[in-house]
Amino acid sequence: MILFHCKVYSWIDERDSTKRVSKSDHPSSDGTVHHREYVINPNFMTDITTNSTYGSNLKYSDNFYNRREKYSSLIIDKTPAQIKTYMDSTPNSNTIALLIHPNNNPDKTAVSTTIQWSNIILADRYNPSPDNHCWVKYLQGAFKIKEVLVNQNIEDIVRLVRSGNETATFTSVHNFFSVNYEKTNTIS
Repeated sequence: MILFHCKVYSWIDERDSTKRVSKSDHPSSDGTVHHREYVINPNFMTDITTNSTYGSNLKYSDNFYNRREKYSSLIIDKTPAQIKTYMDSTPNSNTIALLIHPNNNPDKTAVSTTIQWSNIILADRYNPSPDNHCWVKYLQGAFKIKEVLVNQNIEDIVRLVRSGNETATFTSVHNFFSVNYEKTNTIS
């Protein structure tokens, strides 16, 4: 499984009824369809079906280890076949070096921190500087979710996961425990 970059046309959270795609996000040329770009992890999705207009409908969990967590409903620009290809892809490394800004302050010097990329829930553009920074949300352990500002853009995150190149100097390493939990992704 490997992370991938996509356009999300609809992201509705059942747990708190919020929407992660708003009318202020990227409109289409005719101004009717808005989308937001994310990097998402196929390990967190299930119930993938074809959406003839956009690509796929799917259910996404911010933390599938937590059985209390409800799935979000997404519509994305990737087809089920493309998602299956990402699911079947093998990364060159199990870890990624994120350049995390202390206290999520972009003015502070980023600290290189190694995490397992499979724990990344999503990456989202940082509006004031989308070409240089992004927000990364990841699992730390089975129940703790962290959201950090990194000195990398979402394309950098995908590139690092796919290449396995960790070019940053490591100053700290987080060790995560794994939970044995059987999860199956369904594609129709």
